Amino acid sequence: MAKPFLGLPKLLVCCSFGLFLNACSEPEPVDEPTRPVRVATVNFANTMATANYSGEVRVRHEPTLSFQVPGKIAKRLVDVGSVVKPGQLLATLDPPDYLFNEAGAAAQLNAAQAELSQARKDLLHANNLLEKELTSQASVERRQDAVRTAEARAAQAQSALALSARKSAYAELRAETAGVIAAVEADAGQVVEQGQAIFRLARTEEKEVVVNLPENHLKELQSASEIKVSLWAKPGMHYTGRVREISPGVDATIRTFTVKVSILNPDDDVRMGMTATVHVRRPEPRPVARLPLTAITQSGQHPVVWLFDPSTQTVRPQPVTLGGYEDENARILDGVKTGDQVVVAGVHKLLPGEKVRLLEETKP
Repeated sequence: MAKPFLGLPKLLVCCSFGLFLNACSEPEPVDEPTRPVRVATVNFANTMATANYSGEVRVRHEPTLSFQVPGKIAKRLVDVGSVVKPGQLLATLDPPDYLFNEAGAAAQLNAAQAELSQARKDLLHANNLLEKELTSQASVERRQDAVRTAEARAAQAQSALALSARKSAYAELRAETAGVIAAVEADAGQVVEQGQAIFRLARTEEKEVVVNLPENHLKELQSASEIKVSLWAKPGMHYTGRVREISPGVDATIRTFTVKVSILNPDDDVRMGMTATVHVRRPEPRPVARLPLTAITQSGQHPVVWLFDPSTQTVRPQPVTLGGYEDENARILDGVKTGDQVVVAGVHKLLPGEKVRLLEETKP
């Protein structure tokens, strides 16, 4: 009788024991790659803070032009936007009435002068008769009174003629100064009263920017050490500015003060209605460090930066006190010191005590 084969069970037991030993052995650790970061060095310094306010370019003087006499507008010679020179004719009134008045005043003056001439001849004749004792002294005195009366009438007629001539000149509306026609209030064929607005003339020799300033920013403006003005249409150009006027009262609706900033050196590029920015620079009240906005993260309700320790190549979070934000930087008031190295790239995935390497040292 054949014996049973006993090697197979032993082989199975040995294989199972080997698999058990392999399952119980620990896996080899896998090295995680060190996270690369970029850092910046903190530097506290007394610097200038800049606040920017948008506004509109306007002219300081914008007088209303009107006729000094009533009448019907015969011609309007300029339109909105027309550039005018001193003495340029802008509009005229229908002139016949004023010409008739001037002609009548001239006729009255001629009559008064003729009367004066006759009175003087009568006085000369009376003086000749008095020398020959052919008339009385009283008669000569009457002739003298007549001459004085005629002289007064002639002077009155002369004044009346000058006034009529002036009124005729008033029928022409001319620009007193150079400028740009900002508005037209009346047109040809319209009957206007004395002093009624016909044009608004923007005088371009003085230009300014009008901004609406929040009431809590007035102190910044008043303590400014430098004010510059830039145009949206000419971003590379800057003009020196000076605060000319701050409205005494605040707007009841939007709670802002109207501030007028004069442009001290305007050129032809500065035009009415342009959008402008007023840059107000003032000394910081305390030393400030500026860090890129990417360095700031949030822990709860507090802003935090990540400090890099060069000796251990690790990072840790550090709460900071912010002094506000600029276009690309955050202003740091407290929490770090000069010389600290702060992570400025990759802050959102860091862990306290995590080992990192500088991005400049990262191998490709």
